[in-house]
Amino acid sequence: MEEPKNNVRRDGIASDAELKEKYGKVYRIGMTVAEDDETEVELVYRFKRPSIASYDRYVKTLAQIGASRASKNFMLDAVVEEDAERLKDDVEVYPGVAIAIGSKLTDILGLTNAVNLKRL
Repeated sequence: MEEPKNNVRRDGIASDAELKEKYGKVYRIGMTVAEDDETEVELVYRFKRPSIASYDRYVKTLAQIGASRASKNFMLDAVVEEDAERLKDDVEVYPGVAIAIGSKLTDILGLTNAVNLKRL
């Protein structure tokens, strides 16, 4: 997947530099979705660091409403307002995107499988 240029304004979309100025730390999550064997769609969104309150709601609602809806709410809490409508539209077409993005957002907060355990 080709990386967009960091500080270039694209078709009315805010540049990364503008978003950093507005939100502080900003993360770009990009993915390639295969619609079929011949068609791939590249999706890129920018996110703020998720709040602890948002993460707590996510964990609480995972069991209550399911992973897909909990992930969707979690990512919509963190997406920058400039990408929110596009993300909502894309999630209607590709609902699995919510779980993939939710997973990456939890990585930002330290939820990882890269933990070592050793009996002493």
